[in-house]
Amino acid sequence: MLALDPRTNRRNLSEFAAKTIRVVEQHICAVKMNFHIILPLSASEISQINKLAHSFGLQSIADIKLNDIENTNEVAVEHLTNMGFDAVIANPFMGRGGLAALVQKAHRASAGVIALVYMSHPGAIEGFGLEFGGRGLYEEFLVRAADARVDGIVVGATQLDILTHTPKQLPIYSPGIGAQGGDAVKAFSSGADYLIIGRSIVESRWPAKVAKEFQNKILSVRK
Repeated sequence: MLALDPRTNRRNLSEFAAKTIRVVEQHICAVKMNFHIILPLSASEISQINKLAHSFGLQSIADIKLNDIENTNEVAVEHLTNMGFDAVIANPFMGRGGLAALVQKAHRASAGVIALVYMSHPGAIEGFGLEFGGRGLYEEFLVRAADARVDGIVVGATQLDILTHTPKQLPIYSPGIGAQGGDAVKAFSSGADYLIIGRSIVESRWPAKVAKEFQNKILSVRK
């Protein structure tokens, strides 16, 4: 999965996004957009990027880590689906009822919800690794995700031990490959179903070459 998250500000950001998608579309299954693109671009520009992704048979995911009261979440999902997003990443910290309501709202709009269980950066342990009722907070998030019937979960590719011990009842999306130190083969072998890769591809002079290399690594593990 391509993370369209350029590290620095770019001119003609929508053109950059479109060009990158066209170059790597044969080697990816979806596009993920964070605030790097969602904030500076207009709704119309984002819609055009999503239409382009869909034209190649790719899914589009809004990575805003949604975490608010039910009404705000519902309004956010409505705007995101209107822009053509197929799914949103949400934070189970909002509570069981809020997450369940979000999933129901998204499903009525034919969209999915992916729950954030454990992030990939070093500081993730300060939040997701906290103890909650005698277990890690991320373990509680796993329960909330399953109970709410989300469509997948996010566990960082740098968290190999957690990936290995995460029940395989939901598809696992793993960010943190490359720039954050995650290893594609190790993450996939540890239980990840989809790898989210951003800077290693979007900041490369040869994004298609890098994307194909990651694709081949995944295929080698599957064999």
